[in-house]
Amino acid sequence: MTNLQNKTILVVGGAVGIGQATAKLCAERGASVIVADFNETDGKATAQAINGAFIQVYVTKEESVKALFAQIENSRGKLDGLIQTAGILKGAYVAIEELDLATFRQVLDVNTVGSFLCAKYANPLLKRGQLPVIILISSPAAYGVSSSYAYAVSKGGVSALGTTMAGKLAPEGIRVNVVFPGGINTAMKLSVIEADAVRKGQDPQAAVSEAQASGLGEPAGVAKLLAFLVSDDADYVRGSIHTR
Repeated sequence: MTNLQNKTILVVGGAVGIGQATAKLCAERGASVIVADFNETDGKATAQAINGAFIQVYVTKEESVKALFAQIENSRGKLDGLIQTAGILKGAYVAIEELDLATFRQVLDVNTVGSFLCAKYANPLLKRGQLPVIILISSPAAYGVSSSYAYAVSKGGVSALGTTMAGKLAPEGIRVNVVFPGGINTAMKLSVIEADAVRKGQDPQAAVSEAQASGLGEPAGVAKLLAFLVSDDADYVRGSIHTR
């Protein structure tokens, strides 16, 4: 089992879904975990369940992200791993001529700009860490396999950000991985399945049940990969990684 003893790991978007599962598993494996999310209720509950810390953050607001890392610097002094899982999907099955600019920008702000801001302000603290790691969450949507133009573009940006950082930060001793989860049983994924059923005139709940029965992956499965990647055991792992 991967050992995360003496690691300080920040999970952004750790209140629910993949982030929550990852925060819990990293804590189980010995890490000191900080959960950051705009969702204060679930974020605090997750942090309390793992004896971790919760810090509220809005990843689209630079001052909020800056304050998050200032608080971590004051309390911990360093960071060994940043796992950025925060993301949204809007505009599913909306034709490009009907997709409004506000929705498009909102998705890019959360997914792409949020990843950039977290990496930007984490970098100085990661330089003080032990074999530090940045993990960004992309999606097969980055290759155009998506219900949403905005989501696809945003994840393409996350992928480009991660692969660019991987080369530029390697000389500083910071390893970067970009993870592409497949279809995962999260609230976000289920909302897309429901939207697809509605547009086809089908029963949304029946569509969700069918999808879950036919093999959606579970957040805990992705968490196992992320917990490994943030560990010293994964020091030789480079580049992009796909999950089921």
